[in-house]
Amino acid sequence: MTSASAARGDRFLSLRQAVVADERLSAIQRRVALSELVDGWLARLFAAVPGEESAGFALVAVGGYGRRELLPGSDLDVLLVHGDAGDPAAVANRIFYPVWDAGLALDHAVRTVEEARAVAADDLKAALSLIDARHVTGNSGVTQRLRAEVLSDWRRQASARLPKLAAMVRARAEQSG
Repeated sequence: MTSASAARGDRFLSLRQAVVADERLSAIQRRVALSELVDGWLARLFAAVPGEESAGFALVAVGGYGRRELLPGSDLDVLLVHGDAGDPAAVANRIFYPVWDAGLALDHAVRTVEEARAVAADDLKAALSLIDARHVTGNSGVTQRLRAEVLSDWRRQASARLPKLAAMVRARAEQSG
């Protein structure tokens, strides 16, 4: 990490700590503020990737982060969605390494829309996470396509998936109380 990117990471961590420590914020306000702070930081990291490398890419918040429910100990659930052009690994490295260097937990994936849909078709938790997909930065058309196709798949498979979801919720309630 360059000294400039380390400084940006340090500034982000200072701002994050200020939000966490601000006793004037309600829990909801803190979750939203943390989510917005992370959105801005990730958008700046993405913007530092040269345009010719990041064209056709979208960075998408999913799961709790997608719902703007970040807590101080939450991991960042993100999906880097790409088309067939460009080098997904290079773009991912430019965004994800600063997050890791800052010491934050990152639950991430790099996929095409088709790959994300295939994972969601086989994994109920992944499908639920993608339903909450929220555009952070990059090509918003890619995010719109992802959301539209995942939601269409969910609706088409609802009769089979809703009983599985109910069973999963019951199992979680029994396990966690």
